[in-house]
Amino acid sequence: MRVAQHIELTDAERMQLTKWSRGRSPQSRLVLRSKIVLMAADGHENKDISSQLLCTRRTVSSW
Repeated sequence: MRVAQHIELTDAERMQLTKWSRGRSPQSRLVLRSKIVLMAADGHENKDISSQLLCTRRTVSSW
């Protein structure tokens, strides 16, 4: 099991990522990346992030 690398976010960064992660714009890549970073910052494992967001572990580890 590999836990995502610890990420410390400022309140402003967390708010912006949360805003992006809830977006309905055609920029779905930005939405996915924002969700990955937020979940990693919350300490989720890569395998859990990938299964919840329906993406590969490689994608998760890239972000």
